[in-house]
Amino acid sequence: MDLGKILFDFFGRRIAEQGQYGAIEYLVYGAIMLAVMFLIIYPLLNRKGMKFDFKFMLSLLPYILLGGTLRVLEDMALLPRSFSPLELGYWVITPGIYILIAAVTIASLFISKLLADKTGQKFHNVFAGIGLLFALPIALFEVANFVSWDGVAMVVGLVVAITAVTVFAFNKFTKSGLLKSNFNVLVLASQLLDGNATFVAIQFFKCGEQHPISEFLLKLLPFSFVLVKIALVLVILHYIDKEVEDKNLRGFLKIVVATLGFATGLRDLFTLGVGTCL
Repeated sequence: MDLGKILFDFFGRRIAEQGQYGAIEYLVYGAIMLAVMFLIIYPLLNRKGMKFDFKFMLSLLPYILLGGTLRVLEDMALLPRSFSPLELGYWVITPGIYILIAAVTIASLFISKLLADKTGQKFHNVFAGIGLLFALPIALFEVANFVSWDGVAMVVGLVVAITAVTVFAFNKFTKSGLLKSNFNVLVLASQLLDGNATFVAIQFFKCGEQHPISEFLLKLLPFSFVLVKIALVLVILHYIDKEVEDKNLRGFLKIVVATLGFATGLRDLFTLGVGTCL
């Protein structure tokens, strides 16, 4: 049995051929991600007294932007994709990019805590500032190379409009205070960014979709992908707020949902902007 061939078939072929994710990849990467987040990252940072709240989510955004824009460098063919961790291209695509961004983020967390304690500056400002130092040069380089401002404007406009309408309607016609929380609205916006960026890129441009479930919904009824996103995130937020008693764990769960939305959404938005699938 050739272990190398088996690993390539399950995890490397999608990278080499730029194909869709397979069921094995979903299960393995998903299980590893959940294990790392809830068995290592959350317990470690929770013991250190880290508060997973709205302010922390805002300060985390530069690191999510860093991940999304790094991924686009491969889309622009500036960095070659690779299945080998010994090559640079491995660290700008899944799974390498998640490992890289997680390592940078956690290292920056501890550095920020030390700097904040020594300088008297607010931790969240220091943490966000370090992230911006990493993310802004790449993001500005890609923005300078945008060729599809109409696509970017369409996505941003849809996200703002649909978020506003959803929040207004939900608060107007229900007694739930679910979307009166800025944190929850940000989580909703993250998933709407992902949904609308995918919808616009596939429906109006020549982008493809690597995720088979998303592709099925987009082919069945294109805008249904966005509607499913709204329904799912509202159900998830309702469950978190009603069933999770630990406040810090509630915040961490919301950060996970928001991070997943912003990570893929920003990648799709910048990919659309630089025109790699026009």
